[in-house]
Amino acid sequence: MSQLYASLFYLAEVDDMFSDQSLVAYMLQVEAALAKAQAKVGVIPFAAAEHIAALIAQPVETIIDFNQLAEASALAGNIAIPLVKQLTAKVKAVDENAARYVHWGATSQDIIDTACMLQCKAALQPLEQRLKQAIKATLQLTQDYRHQVMVGRTWLQQGLPLTFGYKTARWSESLARDLNRVQEVQRNCLTVQLGGAVGTLASLLNQGSQVVEAFATELDLLVPACTWHAERDRITDIAHVLATLTGNLGKMAKDWSLMMQTEIAEVYEPAGQGRGGSSTMPHKRNPVAAASILAAANRVPTLMTSMYQSLVQEHERSLGAWHAEWLALPELFRLTAGSLSRALEVFEGLEVQPENMRRNLECTQGLMMAEALMMALAPKLGRLTAHHLVEKACQMAVLEKCHLAEVVARIPEVQAIFTSNELKEILEPENYLGNIQAQIDAVIQKIQGME
Repeated sequence: MSQLYASLFYLAEVDDMFSDQSLVAYMLQVEAALAKAQAKVGVIPFAAAEHIAALIAQPVETIIDFNQLAEASALAGNIAIPLVKQLTAKVKAVDENAARYVHWGATSQDIIDTACMLQCKAALQPLEQRLKQAIKATLQLTQDYRHQVMVGRTWLQQGLPLTFGYKTARWSESLARDLNRVQEVQRNCLTVQLGGAVGTLASLLNQGSQVVEAFATELDLLVPACTWHAERDRITDIAHVLATLTGNLGKMAKDWSLMMQTEIAEVYEPAGQGRGGSSTMPHKRNPVAAASILAAANRVPTLMTSMYQSLVQEHERSLGAWHAEWLALPELFRLTAGSLSRALEVFEGLEVQPENMRRNLECTQGLMMAEALMMALAPKLGRLTAHHLVEKACQMAVLEKCHLAEVVARIPEVQAIFTSNELKEILEPENYLGNIQAQIDAVIQKIQGME
Protein backbone atom coordinates (compact mmCIF):
# COMPACT_ATOMS: atom_id res chain seq x y z
CA MET A 1 0.00 0.00 0.00
CA SER A 2 1.06 3.60 -0.60
CA GLN A 3 2.77 5.08 2.44
CA LEU A 4 0.32 7.98 2.17
CA TYR A 5 -2.42 5.59 3.28
CA ALA A 6 -0.40 3.34 5.59
CA SER A 7 -0.95 5.46 8.69
CA LEU A 8 -4.69 5.41 8.05
CA PHE A 9 -5.08 1.64 7.73
CA TYR A 10 -2.00 -0.01 9.26
CA LEU A 11 -0.11 -0.22 12.53
CA ALA A 12 3.53 0.67 11.84
CA GLU A 13 4.87 -1.96 14.21
CA VAL A 14 3.12 -4.79 12.37
CA ASP A 15 3.57 -3.26 8.93
CA ASP A 16 7.34 -3.34 9.50
CA MET A 17 7.19 -7.06 10.32
CA PHE A 18 5.93 -7.73 6.80
CA SER A 19 8.31 -5.41 4.99
CA ASP A 20 10.79 -6.77 2.43
CA GLN A 21 13.61 -6.17 4.89
CA SER A 22 11.90 -8.12 7.65
CA LEU A 23 10.88 -11.01 5.42
CA VAL A 24 14.45 -11.49 4.22
CA ALA A 25 15.73 -11.19 7.79
CA TYR A 26 13.32 -13.92 8.93
CA MET A 27 14.37 -16.14 6.03
CA LEU A 28 18.03 -15.70 6.94
CA GLN A 29 17.18 -16.47 10.57
CA VAL A 30 15.60 -19.71 9.37
CA GLU A 31 18.70 -20.61 7.35
CA ALA A 32 20.91 -20.00 10.39
CA ALA A 33 18.63 -22.10 12.60
CA LEU A 34 18.64 -24.90 10.03
CA ALA A 35 22.44 -25.00 9.98
CA LYS A 36 22.66 -24.97 13.78
CA ALA A 37 20.08 -27.74 14.09
CA GLN A 38 21.83 -29.93 11.55
CA ALA A 39 25.17 -29.40 13.27
CA LYS A 40 23.68 -30.44 16.62
CA VAL A 41 22.35 -33.65 15.10
CA GLY A 42 25.63 -34.29 13.28
CA VAL A 43 24.41 -33.78 9.73
CA ILE A 44 26.85 -30.94 8.93
CA PRO A 45 30.10 -29.84 10.61
CA PHE A 46 29.82 -27.47 13.58
CA ALA A 47 32.38 -25.18 11.98
CA ALA A 48 30.21 -24.80 8.88
CA ALA A 49 27.14 -23.95 10.97
CA GLU A 50 29.14 -21.40 12.96
CA HIS A 51 30.34 -19.65 9.80
CA ILE A 52 26.82 -19.59 8.34
CA ALA A 53 25.27 -18.26 11.56
CA ALA A 54 28.02 -15.67 12.06
CA LEU A 55 27.52 -14.27 8.59
CA ILE A 56 23.73 -14.13 8.99
CA ALA A 57 24.16 -12.21 12.26
CA GLN A 58 25.41 -9.28 10.18
CA PRO A 59 23.02 -6.55 8.94
CA VAL A 60 20.74 -7.83 6.21
CA GLU A 61 21.85 -5.14 3.75
CA THR A 62 25.44 -6.41 3.88
CA ILE A 63 24.33 -9.93 2.96
CA ILE A 64 21.57 -9.47 0.39
CA ASP A 65 21.32 -7.19 -2.63
CA PHE A 66 17.59 -6.42 -2.68
CA ASN A 67 17.48 -5.10 -6.23
CA GLN A 68 19.18 -8.22 -7.51
CA LEU A 69 16.92 -10.38 -5.34
CA ALA A 70 13.75 -8.79 -6.72
CA GLU A 71 14.90 -9.16 -10.31
CA ALA A 72 15.96 -12.80 -9.86
CA SER A 73 12.77 -13.75 -7.98
CA ALA A 74 10.65 -13.06 -11.05
CA LEU A 75 12.61 -15.70 -12.93
CA ALA A 76 12.97 -18.19 -10.08
CA GLY A 77 9.29 -18.20 -9.02
CA ASN A 78 10.04 -17.41 -5.36
CA ILE A 79 12.54 -15.36 -3.40
CA ALA A 80 14.18 -18.28 -1.57
CA ILE A 81 16.10 -19.58 -4.59
CA PRO A 82 18.00 -16.33 -5.40
CA LEU A 83 18.32 -15.56 -1.69
CA VAL A 84 20.10 -18.87 -1.09
CA LYS A 85 22.39 -18.18 -4.05
CA GLN A 86 23.40 -14.80 -2.63
CA LEU A 87 23.80 -16.22 0.86
CA THR A 88 25.93 -19.12 -0.39
CA ALA A 89 28.21 -16.72 -2.26
CA LYS A 90 28.66 -14.60 0.87
CA VAL A 91 29.46 -17.65 2.99
CA LYS A 92 31.86 -18.94 0.36
CA ALA A 93 33.79 -15.68 0.53
CA VAL A 94 34.38 -16.40 4.22
CA ASP A 95 34.74 -20.18 4.18
CA GLU A 96 34.45 -22.29 1.04
CA ASN A 97 33.74 -25.51 2.94
CA ALA A 98 30.89 -23.92 4.95
CA ALA A 99 29.26 -22.72 1.74
CA ARG A 100 28.64 -26.35 0.78
CA TYR A 101 26.21 -26.72 3.68
CA VAL A 102 24.03 -23.66 3.17
CA HIS A 103 20.36 -24.70 2.81
CA TRP A 104 21.35 -28.35 3.29
CA GLY A 105 18.48 -30.76 2.58
CA ALA A 106 15.82 -28.04 2.54
CA THR A 107 13.54 -26.80 -0.20
CA SER A 108 12.48 -23.23 -0.90
CA GLN A 109 9.05 -23.71 0.65
CA ASP A 110 10.62 -24.87 3.93
CA ILE A 111 12.37 -21.54 4.30
CA ILE A 112 9.46 -19.36 3.17
CA ASP A 113 6.84 -21.17 5.26
CA THR A 114 8.96 -21.16 8.40
CA ALA A 115 9.81 -17.48 7.93
CA CYS A 116 6.06 -16.86 7.55
CA MET A 117 5.47 -18.60 10.87
CA LEU A 118 8.07 -16.38 12.52
CA GLN A 119 6.32 -13.34 11.07
CA CYS A 120 2.97 -14.58 12.37
CA LYS A 121 4.44 -15.28 15.79
CA ALA A 122 5.89 -11.78 15.99
CA ALA A 123 2.77 -10.05 14.65
CA LEU A 124 0.34 -11.90 16.91
CA GLN A 125 2.09 -10.54 20.00
CA PRO A 126 1.15 -6.85 19.51
CA LEU A 127 -2.35 -7.98 18.56
CA GLU A 128 -2.62 -9.91 21.82
CA GLN A 129 -1.30 -6.95 23.80
CA ARG A 130 -3.73 -4.48 22.21
CA LEU A 131 -6.63 -6.88 22.58
CA LYS A 132 -5.97 -7.01 26.31
CA GLN A 133 -5.92 -3.20 26.40
CA ALA A 134 -9.13 -3.02 24.37
CA ILE A 135 -10.87 -5.47 26.71
CA LYS A 136 -9.75 -3.41 29.70
CA ALA A 137 -11.00 -0.18 28.10
CA THR A 138 -14.39 -1.57 27.08
CA LEU A 139 -14.81 -3.19 30.46
CA GLN A 140 -14.21 0.21 32.09
CA LEU A 141 -16.91 1.70 29.86
CA THR A 142 -19.17 -1.14 30.92
CA GLN A 143 -18.64 -0.46 34.61
CA ASP A 144 -19.00 3.29 34.17
CA TYR A 145 -22.23 3.13 32.13
CA ARG A 146 -23.89 -0.11 33.20
CA HIS A 147 -26.90 1.89 34.49
CA GLN A 148 -26.98 4.51 31.71
CA VAL A 149 -30.29 3.82 29.97
CA MET A 150 -30.44 4.35 26.23
CA VAL A 151 -32.38 3.18 23.20
CA GLY A 152 -31.88 -0.37 21.94
CA ARG A 153 -32.30 -0.50 18.18
CA THR A 154 -33.34 -3.22 15.75
CA TRP A 155 -33.50 -2.80 11.98
CA LEU A 156 -32.18 0.76 12.63
CA GLN A 157 -35.41 1.56 14.47
CA GLN A 158 -36.02 2.15 18.17
CA GLY A 159 -36.79 -1.15 19.86
CA LEU A 160 -36.63 -1.38 23.66
CA PRO A 161 -34.50 0.30 26.32
CA LEU A 162 -31.14 -1.08 27.38
CA THR A 163 -28.02 0.48 28.89
CA PHE A 164 -24.88 1.71 27.21
CA GLY A 165 -22.88 -0.48 29.58
CA TYR A 166 -24.75 -3.50 28.23
CA LYS A 167 -23.74 -2.56 24.69
CA THR A 168 -20.08 -2.17 25.69
CA ALA A 169 -20.25 -5.42 27.71
CA ARG A 170 -21.07 -7.18 24.45
CA TRP A 171 -18.05 -5.47 22.88
CA SER A 172 -15.91 -6.67 25.78
CA GLU A 173 -17.01 -10.27 25.52
CA SER A 174 -16.55 -10.25 21.76
CA LEU A 175 -12.98 -8.99 22.20
CA ALA A 176 -12.40 -11.62 24.89
CA ARG A 177 -13.40 -14.33 22.44
CA ASP A 178 -11.02 -12.81 19.90
CA LEU A 179 -8.24 -12.91 22.49
CA ASN A 180 -8.97 -16.59 23.09
CA ARG A 181 -8.72 -17.23 19.36
CA VAL A 182 -5.41 -15.37 19.08
CA GLN A 183 -3.98 -17.31 22.00
CA GLU A 184 -5.25 -20.59 20.59
CA VAL A 185 -3.47 -20.17 17.25
CA GLN A 186 -0.35 -19.11 19.13
CA ARG A 187 -0.49 -22.41 21.03
CA ASN A 188 -1.42 -24.67 18.12
CA CYS A 189 -0.47 -23.24 14.72
CA LEU A 190 3.03 -21.77 14.89
CA THR A 191 4.83 -24.77 13.43
CA VAL A 192 8.14 -25.18 11.60
CA GLN A 193 8.21 -26.43 8.04
CA LEU A 194 11.00 -28.77 6.97
CA GLY A 195 10.33 -31.53 4.46
CA GLY A 196 12.66 -31.19 1.54
CA ALA A 197 11.51 -31.78 -2.00
CA VAL A 198 8.31 -33.79 -1.41
CA GLY A 199 8.10 -33.74 2.37
CA THR A 200 10.04 -36.93 3.09
CA LEU A 201 13.40 -35.34 4.04
CA ALA A 202 15.07 -38.14 2.11
CA SER A 203 18.18 -35.99 1.74
CA LEU A 204 18.76 -36.28 5.51
CA LEU A 205 18.55 -40.08 5.42
CA ASN A 206 17.51 -41.37 8.86
CA GLN A 207 18.15 -38.08 10.68
CA GLY A 208 15.23 -36.06 9.35
CA SER A 209 13.01 -36.22 12.43
CA GLN A 210 15.90 -35.29 14.74
CA VAL A 211 16.73 -32.30 12.57
CA VAL A 212 13.10 -31.12 12.54
CA GLU A 213 12.97 -31.24 16.35
CA ALA A 214 16.27 -29.40 16.72
CA PHE A 215 15.18 -26.89 14.07
CA ALA A 216 11.93 -26.16 15.93
CA THR A 217 13.85 -25.76 19.20
CA GLU A 218 16.20 -23.22 17.61
CA LEU A 219 13.25 -21.11 16.43
CA ASP A 220 10.94 -21.75 19.40
CA LEU A 221 8.23 -23.09 17.10
CA LEU A 222 6.12 -26.23 17.27
CA VAL A 223 7.20 -29.58 15.84
CA PRO A 224 4.77 -30.98 13.23
CA ALA A 225 3.90 -34.66 13.15
CA CYS A 226 4.57 -34.55 9.42
CA THR A 227 5.40 -32.08 6.69
CA TRP A 228 2.53 -29.74 5.77
CA HIS A 229 3.62 -28.22 2.45
CA ALA A 230 0.21 -28.72 0.84
CA GLU A 231 -1.99 -28.76 3.96
CA ARG A 232 -2.57 -25.06 4.67
CA ASP A 233 -5.11 -25.19 7.47
CA ARG A 234 -2.67 -23.76 10.04
CA ILE A 235 -2.14 -20.67 7.91
CA THR A 236 -5.86 -20.43 7.22
CA ASP A 237 -6.67 -20.77 10.93
CA ILE A 238 -4.46 -17.76 11.64
CA ALA A 239 -6.04 -15.81 8.79
CA HIS A 240 -9.53 -16.73 10.02
CA VAL A 241 -8.76 -15.35 13.48
CA LEU A 242 -7.58 -12.09 11.91
CA ALA A 243 -10.68 -11.83 9.72
CA THR A 244 -13.02 -12.54 12.63
CA LEU A 245 -11.35 -9.91 14.79
CA THR A 246 -11.56 -7.33 12.02
CA GLY A 247 -15.21 -8.18 11.43
CA ASN A 248 -16.02 -7.85 15.13
CA LEU A 249 -14.27 -4.48 15.23
CA GLY A 250 -16.25 -3.48 12.16
CA LYS A 251 -19.50 -4.25 14.01
CA MET A 252 -18.40 -2.01 16.91
CA ALA A 253 -17.30 0.76 14.54
CA LYS A 254 -20.68 0.55 12.83
CA ASP A 255 -22.34 0.96 16.23
CA TRP A 256 -20.45 4.01 17.37
CA SER A 257 -20.46 5.70 13.95
CA LEU A 258 -24.26 5.45 13.86
CA MET A 259 -24.40 6.77 17.41
CA MET A 260 -22.31 9.76 16.22
CA GLN A 261 -24.93 10.86 13.69
CA THR A 262 -25.95 14.45 14.25
CA GLU A 263 -29.54 13.57 15.14
CA ILE A 264 -28.39 10.85 17.57
CA ALA A 265 -25.23 12.34 19.12
CA GLU A 266 -24.91 9.70 21.86
CA VAL A 267 -21.14 9.21 21.60
CA TYR A 268 -18.19 10.81 19.84
CA GLU A 269 -14.80 9.53 18.82
CA PRO A 270 -11.95 11.24 20.71
CA ALA A 271 -11.37 14.83 19.62
CA GLY A 272 -8.00 16.07 18.39
CA GLN A 273 -6.38 18.77 16.30
CA GLY A 274 -7.09 18.02 12.64
CA ARG A 275 -9.09 14.89 13.47
CA GLY A 276 -12.39 14.18 11.71
CA GLY A 277 -12.71 17.51 9.97
CA SER A 278 -14.11 18.32 6.54
CA SER A 279 -12.39 20.16 3.69
CA THR A 280 -15.54 22.25 3.09
CA MET A 281 -17.71 22.05 6.22
CA PRO A 282 -16.03 23.47 9.32
CA HIS A 283 -18.70 22.13 11.66
CA LYS A 284 -18.15 18.47 10.77
CA ARG A 285 -16.81 15.89 13.26
CA ASN A 286 -16.47 12.74 11.23
CA PRO A 287 -15.97 9.23 12.66
CA VAL A 288 -12.57 8.76 11.01
CA ALA A 289 -11.50 5.76 13.09
CA ALA A 290 -14.73 3.98 12.19
CA ALA A 291 -14.13 4.76 8.52
CA SER A 292 -10.70 3.08 8.61
CA ILE A 293 -12.03 0.03 10.44
CA LEU A 294 -15.06 -0.35 8.19
CA ALA A 295 -12.87 -0.05 5.09
CA ALA A 296 -10.67 -2.84 6.44
CA ALA A 297 -13.70 -4.96 7.31
CA ASN A 298 -14.88 -4.46 3.73
CA ARG A 299 -11.51 -5.53 2.29
CA VAL A 300 -10.76 -8.52 4.54
CA PRO A 301 -13.46 -10.92 3.23
CA THR A 302 -11.96 -10.68 -0.26
CA LEU A 303 -8.54 -11.56 1.13
CA MET A 304 -10.06 -14.48 3.03
CA THR A 305 -11.55 -15.79 -0.19
CA SER A 306 -8.01 -16.12 -1.49
CA MET A 307 -6.89 -17.84 1.71
CA TYR A 308 -9.76 -20.34 1.62
CA GLN A 309 -9.17 -21.08 -2.05
CA SER A 310 -5.52 -21.74 -1.24
CA LEU A 311 -6.55 -24.70 0.90
CA VAL A 312 -7.16 -26.67 -2.29
CA GLN A 313 -3.67 -27.72 -3.35
CA GLU A 314 -2.46 -30.49 -5.58
CA HIS A 315 -0.34 -33.42 -4.40
CA GLU A 316 2.75 -32.66 -2.26
CA ARG A 317 3.44 -29.03 -3.24
CA SER A 318 1.29 -26.49 -4.95
CA LEU A 319 1.39 -24.45 -8.12
CA GLY A 320 -0.12 -21.02 -7.49
CA ALA A 321 -2.31 -21.62 -4.44
CA TRP A 322 0.60 -21.41 -2.01
CA HIS A 323 1.88 -18.31 -3.79
CA ALA A 324 -1.44 -16.50 -3.31
CA GLU A 325 -0.92 -16.58 0.46
CA TRP A 326 2.14 -14.35 0.10
CA LEU A 327 -0.09 -11.46 -0.96
CA ALA A 328 -3.13 -12.08 1.23
CA LEU A 329 -1.75 -12.99 4.67
CA PRO A 330 0.51 -9.94 5.19
CA GLU A 331 -2.34 -7.64 4.18
CA LEU A 332 -4.69 -9.40 6.61
CA PHE A 333 -2.23 -8.80 9.43
CA ARG A 334 -1.72 -5.16 8.45
CA LEU A 335 -5.43 -4.37 8.21
CA THR A 336 -6.32 -6.22 11.42
CA ALA A 337 -3.56 -4.57 13.42
CA GLY A 338 -4.50 -1.15 12.07
CA SER A 339 -8.17 -1.69 12.85
CA LEU A 340 -7.44 -2.82 16.38
CA SER A 341 -5.16 0.16 16.98
CA ARG A 342 -7.82 2.61 15.74
CA ALA A 343 -10.50 0.91 17.84
CA LEU A 344 -8.33 1.02 20.96
CA GLU A 345 -7.94 4.78 20.54
CA VAL A 346 -11.73 5.09 20.49
CA PHE A 347 -12.35 2.77 23.43
CA GLU A 348 -9.87 4.68 25.58
CA GLY A 349 -11.10 8.13 24.60
CA LEU A 350 -14.79 7.70 23.74
CA GLU A 351 -16.89 10.73 24.63
CA VAL A 352 -20.25 9.57 25.98
CA GLN A 353 -23.27 11.91 25.99
CA PRO A 354 -25.75 10.65 28.65
CA GLU A 355 -28.08 13.61 28.24
CA ASN A 356 -28.57 12.80 24.56
CA MET A 357 -29.21 9.16 25.38
CA ARG A 358 -31.97 10.28 27.72
CA ARG A 359 -33.34 12.68 25.10
CA ASN A 360 -33.50 9.93 22.48
CA LEU A 361 -35.44 7.70 24.87
CA GLU A 362 -38.28 10.21 24.76
CA CYS A 363 -38.29 11.08 21.06
CA THR A 364 -41.09 8.61 20.28
CA GLN A 365 -43.18 9.90 23.21
CA GLY A 366 -43.43 6.60 25.03
CA LEU A 367 -44.00 4.32 22.04
CA MET A 368 -40.81 2.43 22.84
CA MET A 369 -42.52 1.16 26.02
CA ALA A 370 -45.46 -0.38 24.16
CA GLU A 371 -44.20 -3.93 24.72
CA ALA A 372 -43.80 -3.28 28.45
CA LEU A 373 -47.41 -2.11 28.66
CA MET A 374 -48.65 -5.04 26.59
CA MET A 375 -46.82 -7.57 28.80
CA ALA A 376 -48.23 -5.89 31.93
CA LEU A 377 -51.78 -6.14 30.57
CA ALA A 378 -51.45 -9.65 29.15
CA PRO A 379 -51.96 -11.60 32.41
CA LYS A 380 -55.35 -9.90 32.81
CA LEU A 381 -56.52 -9.55 29.21
CA GLY A 382 -54.56 -12.27 27.38
CA ARG A 383 -51.51 -11.53 25.24
CA LEU A 384 -53.33 -11.14 21.90
CA THR A 385 -56.08 -8.87 23.30
CA ALA A 386 -53.44 -6.79 25.10
CA HIS A 387 -51.44 -6.54 21.87
CA HIS A 388 -54.42 -5.22 19.88
CA LEU A 389 -55.33 -2.74 22.61
CA VAL A 390 -51.80 -1.31 22.87
CA GLU A 391 -51.36 -1.30 19.11
CA LYS A 392 -54.47 0.88 18.74
CA ALA A 393 -53.25 3.14 21.53
CA CYS A 394 -49.93 3.61 19.70
CA GLN A 395 -51.73 4.50 16.49
CA MET A 396 -53.84 7.03 18.38
CA ALA A 397 -50.76 8.56 20.05
CA VAL A 398 -49.12 9.03 16.64
CA LEU A 399 -52.32 10.49 15.17
CA GLU A 400 -52.79 12.90 18.07
CA LYS A 401 -49.04 13.63 18.36
CA CYS A 402 -49.13 13.04 22.08
CA HIS A 403 -47.45 10.76 24.63
CA LEU A 404 -48.58 7.15 24.82
CA ALA A 405 -49.26 7.60 28.53
CA GLU A 406 -51.93 10.21 27.77
CA VAL A 407 -53.77 7.86 25.44
CA VAL A 408 -53.69 4.72 27.59
CA ALA A 409 -54.75 6.69 30.66
CA ARG A 410 -58.11 7.23 28.91
CA ILE A 411 -58.68 3.56 28.05
CA PRO A 412 -61.24 1.95 30.42
CA GLU A 413 -59.61 -1.49 30.32
CA VAL A 414 -56.31 0.02 31.43
CA GLN A 415 -57.95 2.20 34.12
CA ALA A 416 -59.62 -0.90 35.54
CA ILE A 417 -56.29 -2.64 35.99
CA PHE A 418 -53.69 0.01 36.83
CA THR A 419 -53.59 3.20 38.90
CA SER A 420 -51.94 6.24 37.35
CA ASN A 421 -48.81 5.65 39.47
CA GLU A 422 -48.62 2.01 38.40
CA LEU A 423 -49.02 3.02 34.77
CA LYS A 424 -46.24 5.56 35.16
CA GLU A 425 -43.94 2.88 36.59
CA ILE A 426 -44.70 0.53 33.70
CA LEU A 427 -43.81 3.17 31.13
CA GLU A 428 -40.45 4.06 32.74
CA PRO A 429 -37.59 2.72 30.58
CA GLU A 430 -35.47 2.00 33.69
CA ASN A 431 -38.08 -0.54 34.78
CA TYR A 432 -37.95 -2.65 31.61
CA LEU A 433 -34.33 -3.73 31.32
CA GLY A 434 -34.71 -7.45 31.81
CA ASN A 435 -31.60 -9.28 33.00
CA ILE A 436 -29.12 -6.72 31.67
CA GLN A 437 -27.31 -6.34 34.99
CA ALA A 438 -26.94 -10.10 35.37
CA GLN A 439 -25.49 -10.33 31.87
CA ILE A 440 -23.05 -7.51 32.63
CA ASP A 441 -21.98 -9.22 35.85
CA ALA A 442 -21.42 -12.46 33.93
CA VAL A 443 -19.21 -10.70 31.37
CA ILE A 444 -17.17 -8.96 34.06
CA GLN A 445 -16.74 -12.22 35.95
CA LYS A 446 -15.74 -14.11 32.80
CA ILE A 447 -13.14 -11.55 31.80
CA GLN A 448 -11.72 -11.21 35.28
CA GLY A 449 -11.37 -14.99 35.31
CA MET A 450 -9.16 -14.76 32.20
CA GLU A 451 -6.63 -12.50 33.87
